[in-house]
Amino acid sequence: MIDLLLIFLGTVGVWGIGIALADYLLSKVTAKSPANFNIVEVLGLGLVLGFGATAIFYFIWGIIGLRFTSTLAYVWAGIGIVAGAGTLCLRFRCLFPQNKNRSPASRKQFNRLCLGILMLLAATTMLEALMTPQRFWDERAIFGLKAIVIYQDGTLLGDSLHDPDFVQYHPKYPLLIPLIEAHFYLLMGEVNDRWSKVMFPLLYVGMILTFYGLFARATSQLPRTCLFTIMLATVPAMVPWEYGFISGQADGPVACFHLVAILYLWSFLKSVSENNSERPVKQAGSICTLIIAGMATGLAIFTKDEGIALFLVDLIALLLVTLVYFRNRLVFAGASILQFTLTVALLVAPWFYYRTQLPSTMEMTYFSRMQISTSSEGIASLQWAIQHLLQRMFIEAWEWGLQWWGLVASCIAFPLQAIRPYQLFLLLDILGAITALILAGMIAPTPVEEHIGGSSHRFLIQISGTAVLFIAGQWMEQPQKTNAS
Repeated sequence: MIDLLLIFLGTVGVWGIGIALADYLLSKVTAKSPANFNIVEVLGLGLVLGFGATAIFYFIWGIIGLRFTSTLAYVWAGIGIVAGAGTLCLRFRCLFPQNKNRSPASRKQFNRLCLGILMLLAATTMLEALMTPQRFWDERAIFGLKAIVIYQDGTLLGDSLHDPDFVQYHPKYPLLIPLIEAHFYLLMGEVNDRWSKVMFPLLYVGMILTFYGLFARATSQLPRTCLFTIMLATVPAMVPWEYGFISGQADGPVACFHLVAILYLWSFLKSVSENNSERPVKQAGSICTLIIAGMATGLAIFTKDEGIALFLVDLIALLLVTLVYFRNRLVFAGASILQFTLTVALLVAPWFYYRTQLPSTMEMTYFSRMQISTSSEGIASLQWAIQHLLQRMFIEAWEWGLQWWGLVASCIAFPLQAIRPYQLFLLLDILGAITALILAGMIAPTPVEEHIGGSSHRFLIQISGTAVLFIAGQWMEQPQKTNAS
């Protein structure tokens, strides 16, 4: 019971830190229209940024040589509780006088129904996650073991993490998950790998709330916002598949951070394409939107190496959309992309510096294997990889979700909508991510059947949210077009 109370207080503290950060950034985004400020978005983004900020704080604290102690964990949790409570009190006091509009009773009932479904999904996901301790290879050997070492050593500069003979699979894997787990161990004063899994369903909740909040702020189609949020929340590959958000694997958190990044990049491109007369790059709101996207991207990189590939794909997709649609505003577009890139770079630079000091054991070394000879050998496996992915995405949809069928149907239903800058960005991002997976399978030192066949389902989790976002973007605005005509 004491452990449960400490986990609750620790979680509230993490959430509070994130709420304060999210409130500051989103208040800049909605500065011109405070009525559009959505408290749900603050709560969702607060969970996402709270876990990220906690991991980054611990990492910086550790690499400068300071020790991890239970006192540090309690102080951090206390600061978060005070900051979160203070932020919410101020925000609610500001919002209540403005929220005079009321929805029709029928819409209220529908929204409450959807909210009830989402709360039930969140509760069952949390229950499923906490029913078992860490039990899969990655969550124990790659992340869980490092968390125990960090907790017991109290430092990132000890011998264990720098010993090539230490029993861990990937010494150079990022540390966001181990640092969060170590934070909870410090609060409890012991290793309990059941309670430390609380972060995974909470990131799922944060992803869902952020998706809902951003769309509720961006559109008046609230019933459709609820439906598409439920669509995202019920993707089977995320929940209830045992390797999704109910496990201690990194694929769920990467899916969360990546989708949040894509959400705010999509929102930025949408505002730019719909407001050609202004230069949003000079507005604090647009800058903060890009900062949020950059922070989420950096957190994905700090969670798993796949985050690097996803960042490069995002960057290339942004560049392509810029060259196609914003050639007359290249200075503005270039400055925007630079802001996003610099945010990512500043967030992950300390990690890459620390990473150079870690030993290499069984890393795939993709970049060093990008040679003509290696690529030519992998071409033979190209057909198998494409067929495998198509089967997993479409033929096995009953197991992994209908999001890929929905994406194709949405393209066919509204082809002109699909080539708008913000929607085309999503298509390019999905295509680029799948291409990156295929290329990785071609140059990996392991057979493609083992490499892609054993990881494609987990990788597709990371981009499934982008597919749902594309579907929502296709269907969300259609009633407005009808009314306009």
